[in-house]
Amino acid sequence: MTLKTIKISERIYKKLLDSKKDEESITEFLERLLDIKEQSKDINKSFGIWKDLPTEYFEIIESDIKEIREGINQRFS
Repeated sequence: MTLKTIKISERIYKKLLDSKKDEESITEFLERLLDIKEQSKDINKSFGIWKDLPTEYFEIIESDIKEIREGINQRFS
């Protein structure tokens, strides 16, 4: 396998480390991200792509949805 070196800022490198799974290399993480992006081009391939997202993402999404619904309910009551 050929290896390539790329330059990225320290900030982006830290984001990569924070975003990848513990057992995942940065190369594996980038490959997974690119696969998700490619799969999202075809809606049928998109099913299940969220299964690899950390649980925290879903907690944030649920919290945001709850806030939005509460705001809507307040406006219409």
